[in-house]
Amino acid sequence: MGEFTEIGSNQGIMGFMSGLFSLAAIAIFAFLQSEAENDDDDSNSGGDGGLMQPVT
Repeated sequence: MGEFTEIGSNQGIMGFMSGLFSLAAIAIFAFLQSEAENDDDDSNSGGDGGLMQPVT
């Protein structure tokens, strides 16, 4: 049915290294995914606008 996962600090250095590796992988992924040329607002949109439309 399920798997029991114990949350605690008894994993030693492997738990710490696994968490550190996961954090570094997420940070690298977030850094590489930033697209400065597409900010999804109404700047440089060619007249169509974007998500930030003025309230009329």
